[in-house]
Amino acid sequence: MKLVILENDILRICICPDLGGKIISFYLKEKNFELTGTGGKGRLDRRGKDFAPYAFGMDDAFPNIDGERIEWNGKYYDYPDHGEIWRARFAVEGKSVNRVRLVWRSQKFHYLYQKNLELDGNTLYIRYRITKEGGEEFPCFWTWHGLVRYEQDMELLLPGNVAYYQNVLEEGTQGTGKLYPAERVKRMPQAGLCSMVKYYGTESLAEGCCGIYYPSEDVSYYLTYDAGILPYLGIWISAGGYQGDYNCALEPTNGYYDSISRADRNDRLPVLCPGDTVSFELGITLSKRT
Repeated sequence: MKLVILENDILRICICPDLGGKIISFYLKEKNFELTGTGGKGRLDRRGKDFAPYAFGMDDAFPNIDGERIEWNGKYYDYPDHGEIWRARFAVEGKSVNRVRLVWRSQKFHYLYQKNLELDGNTLYIRYRITKEGGEEFPCFWTWHGLVRYEQDMELLLPGNVAYYQNVLEEGTQGTGKLYPAERVKRMPQAGLCSMVKYYGTESLAEGCCGIYYPSEDVSYYLTYDAGILPYLGIWISAGGYQGDYNCALEPTNGYYDSISRADRNDRLPVLCPGDTVSFELGITLSKRT
């Protein structure tokens, strides 16, 4: 598959436009540190519709996460597993050493999806623009599905105003609903026990900043964004529990949570009408801490 490399003296980033602009490598040169944990290893084809074989690297989950068929205003819509961006073949409409513009149109839901990726120092800025071009109103939400490396001693750096997180998946049990204080959520599942967990913060974010510190490598990973546009935060951690994978994801989103039907029940489901545009920016920073 076609790959795009953005590079400077600090970072080297490898992007696959044919898989939705998936970031398959995010590499900090000074520390010889691969954030994605894969080093670009993974399945790079477009044959399947199931997301599981492609669960590596950093993706955009849009317009949903959980696949389902729903009725909306008298019509039925089929939302694919983890949305449709991750397997879309994006056009490259501009490329330089430190920036690239990717564009794709959905024939199914009638929207234009654009993202501009620009590398500046130790930060990759991704600027999104999603425009509903026609058809009916469109229930949808966007989630950053950036899988990064798991380490037993890694420390989650979570927004200060969210005191409790709802357990939505633990040891394969869906929707237990139990609340945990933030300090409990920060404890890593034990390696070797084949565990996986997923949480969502119960409150809207006051600040759009979260991250992970890797003490053994002395490396910090930060996400920065507008909390007014992406007000909710999910946390995914697999310590061998999901198909043997070891990874973690901090997931800013504007829908609560995961499926269109659930977000609708929770009254936290955005809707795009024809002509509507939503624009926002995500900053991904990787740096030596000291």
